[in-house]
Amino acid sequence: MAGAFLLALARGQQALGHDIRVLAPHGPGLAEREEVGGVEVVRYRYGADDEETLAYAGTMHEQALRSWGARWRLLQFVRAGRRALRQECAAFQPDLLHVHWWVPGGFTAWPGNAGGRPVVLTSHGTDLFLLDRFPSARAVAGPIFRSAAQVTVISTPLVERVERLGVPRTRITVLPMPVSADRFSRPARSERVTDQLLFVGRLIERKGASYAVHALAELRRQGRAVHLTIVGDGPDRAQLEALVRELDLQDGVTLAGALSHDAVAEHYRRAALLLMPAVTDWKGEQEGFGMVLVEAMASGLPIVATRSGGIIDVVRDGVTGLLVEERDASAIAAAAARLLDDPVLASRLADAARVDLDTRFSPAELAKGFDGVYRRATRAA
Repeated sequence: MAGAFLLALARGQQALGHDIRVLAPHGPGLAEREEVGGVEVVRYRYGADDEETLAYAGTMHEQALRSWGARWRLLQFVRAGRRALRQECAAFQPDLLHVHWWVPGGFTAWPGNAGGRPVVLTSHGTDLFLLDRFPSARAVAGPIFRSAAQVTVISTPLVERVERLGVPRTRITVLPMPVSADRFSRPARSERVTDQLLFVGRLIERKGASYAVHALAELRRQGRAVHLTIVGDGPDRAQLEALVRELDLQDGVTLAGALSHDAVAEHYRRAALLLMPAVTDWKGEQEGFGMVLVEAMASGLPIVATRSGGIIDVVRDGVTGLLVEERDASAIAAAAARLLDDPVLASRLADAARVDLDTRFSPAELAKGFDGVYRRATRAA
């Protein structure tokens, strides 16, 4: 997922006339240099193939927290990234650096590795939530954020967290990551399966898949012949399977696992509703933005979600979807039932969401936003 929105970001800047080079960690089976979607990508090695496990799985922080071996690999990751950045800056001579996540991305440029170039730092939420669990890390995170010429965050609730690290509000901009909607399209009404509910996300506490299962159980108790497909995988899969058995929902829930982008798009096209019951997890982490919501909007899929984290920036309750409180499966079921019973309302919300997508979240619009951030950063240098 990260690769998809970073590619959309890079291509958006190219369309505005900027020269772009992406520096990224290597992973098994990936080329060290290639062109992806018209964007030059350079990948740096930080170990042997079987050691390069940190990137592209969405589990870097979790791995580092669980294992001293992973912490050692993270150190090698940072060292290799700093070395590669110096080499590519010498060859490419960029005017500005845009780094993502204060850890590990911020360490590629800080301290003193940007060659005097202005740095734009983007937080995607998980790196900031990490500071709740390890407050002592603020002593390192603070200087990294304060050294950036501009900081962007993907949702409004993250602004205050960055301000608490000593960054003035004038240097913080809320800009979600762009999503290319090309693979997502609104199907004909006849393609929708009217009893099909959909959940898409990693199977971790924060995504709230268990509440989707409980909501399905409530809908079935009401006599509704509905089915839930769960797309995604993660450490909570076994726990979720046990819950399905406990509630005797084996015939009502399909755990489809992790799927290709095209397969996920097909699920968006066929489902009647998207459920996104995200919660604040035991570490205090919330949904930073909710890219799944934007994909559903592009697919014309009505949304039921929770008021958690950055979701409130994406879904406007009663306008582009329905919002309920966290950890309330009955409320999720009631909102889903409302949309299932009122296809006119469901269609109106989906239509408004598509307009919102085109005006607020399209790659072209967000490219303009980031271009403004880059210009402010270079003027301040």
